[in-house]
Amino acid sequence: MASTRKPLIIGAGPAGLTAALELAKRGVTPRIFEASAHVGGLARTPAEGDWRVDPGGHRFFTRSEEVSDLWRSLLPEDQWISVRRRSAMLVDGRYVRYPLVGRDLISQLGFRSGARGLTNFLWSRLRSRIRSTVEFPSFRDWGTEQFGRHWYEVFFDGYVRKTWLTDPETLASDWANQRIKPISWRAPTEEDPRAEDAFRYPKYGPGQLWEAAAEALEGFGVVPSLNSYVTSVRHVGRTWTIERQNGETASGDAVFSSMPLRLLIESLEPTPPKHIREIAASLKHRSVITVAVALKKHYDIPYNWVYTPGAEFRVGRIQNYRRWSSALAPEGWNGTYLGLEYYTLPSDDLWVVSNESLGDIVEQDLRTLGVDGSALDHCMFVRSQFAYPINDPAREQSVATIRDYLRRIHPSLHPMGRNGMHHYDNQDHAMLSALRSVAQYFGANVDPWQVNTDRDYLESGLIKG
Repeated sequence: MASTRKPLIIGAGPAGLTAALELAKRGVTPRIFEASAHVGGLARTPAEGDWRVDPGGHRFFTRSEEVSDLWRSLLPEDQWISVRRRSAMLVDGRYVRYPLVGRDLISQLGFRSGARGLTNFLWSRLRSRIRSTVEFPSFRDWGTEQFGRHWYEVFFDGYVRKTWLTDPETLASDWANQRIKPISWRAPTEEDPRAEDAFRYPKYGPGQLWEAAAEALEGFGVVPSLNSYVTSVRHVGRTWTIERQNGETASGDAVFSSMPLRLLIESLEPTPPKHIREIAASLKHRSVITVAVALKKHYDIPYNWVYTPGAEFRVGRIQNYRRWSSALAPEGWNGTYLGLEYYTLPSDDLWVVSNESLGDIVEQDLRTLGVDGSALDHCMFVRSQFAYPINDPAREQSVATIRDYLRRIHPSLHPMGRNGMHHYDNQDHAMLSALRSVAQYFGANVDPWQVNTDRDYLESGLIKG
């Protein structure tokens, strides 16, 4: 018997596609509406010919066997590679390994800086033993406590200002425990398990996985509707109706939404109360512009990621694509392929400048990096508008207020994923929120909002299976 359920999905990123797959496996045919011209969201892989770009440097790591099994089911084993992660921070022209190693901090940045940093660090450790509380209202407080004032200022203050586009004093610290590792005072060796910090990665970039998910959905008769920007989400009785920018509508019994939570509230009908709309309007995102530059000359940069906290760089982070997968560049090509990541607010000047003007900034950053940008083989600009929710101090309470309102008034509306829940999640967390939302749709007593609430969730180790 054909199912009478008719769910609608807004967004074809990791959360939206995962929800669609789970619904299809349960015998329900959803309809998917994606605002852009591609699937995968930030985890897509834009391409020009044989040149491919990973807009975010996606590591495939999870503690969930459910997610791991889904990844393996979508791509055969020969399409996965194991990538050993090596990251560094570029400070005063020196590459300092990240996660930070105490021996490097003392030896690489000079005696005076090392002595000052060690003194500040020991003092912060002493204070932490005396403190009766370990809660830190801001990232600056957290960073100073974790690393000491000097090393915090050298490595993290400028980086956070550049990438989060805010004063660290006004940035909440709750995400830091999951994203930033403490200083190691024992240098990793090849025998040390920490030295094998490796992750799975699709051979042709993260979008390969989500394109495979879209192909799998076709087998269930589900084809995402691309270039379908949703302008309104109406609820009357038990029926949901979404309207697209072109005026076309679709109706169903439930909505699974991974569109930015702020935009969902703006588009919701009946119009939510004023205080809910004001809270939603205060939610902020940062955008990322990835500029992929292929240089004919080979430069030995032995890192996947290089963080650039100093004011001499406009770029916030640099990816070395050849260390992710050689298949991101044309076969047989032996130059240097970098992805420069520039962070901006969706309405700021950097977001709206021309590629030519942005190219001038890229050239300056390459010179500062010590790379000759004149021997350019290929260049691509990839813009991701709602890339990362900003975790300001009001975010947690603001999202909780909106969540409780939606639960009470619209129980058949299921926000999910990084943007849908306005939470700085990884791919696996976005997928889990989608799986839990589908389970809730079928009557299970689960709470998708409880995905990724662990205080500590440091990504390390090779994904099993």
